[in-house]
Amino acid sequence: MDNDDYSETAKNAETIFKAFLRKRGLSQTKSRMMVLEEIYNLEGHFTVDELEERLGDLKGSHRATIYRTIKHMMEAGLLAKVQTSSHAKVAYERTLGHQHHDHLVCDRCGNIVEFHSDEIERIQTQIAESFGFKLFHHSMVLTGICEACQKMDKKKSPSSVIVKID
Repeated sequence: MDNDDYSETAKNAETIFKAFLRKRGLSQTKSRMMVLEEIYNLEGHFTVDELEERLGDLKGSHRATIYRTIKHMMEAGLLAKVQTSSHAKVAYERTLGHQHHDHLVCDRCGNIVEFHSDEIERIQTQIAESFGFKLFHHSMVLTGICEACQKMDKKKSPSSVIVKID
């Protein structure tokens, strides 16, 4: 995404978030706006620790403020959570300006891979329709072990060690 498109997405996110806060009777604090701005300066997935580190010593980078702002942004439809199966890592990603996609998550290293499959989308729609269900949204996270971790396992595999028994 080039800077003009990105700036437009960030401006749209700010407009949506301010309207959301107003509607809920919540303050549009400088801290919340700084968190939103930093999130929309990030590419890809991020954790609260990574966001807190990026905000540094800036006013508003307190962990509680970050968590509350993330919660509000999720409620406003500006952010989504990606959970690993081990629950060791919770990552977030921006939703505004991003195409719908699903995730592969490595249960060992926490690596997250985004993918899109028209076939999966079609099957999910068929399943929903077969149950008379009107589908609004879905989130799919497939967990397993990534190729890099599988290679590491093979290097450590006991079958590669020859033990001589007398």
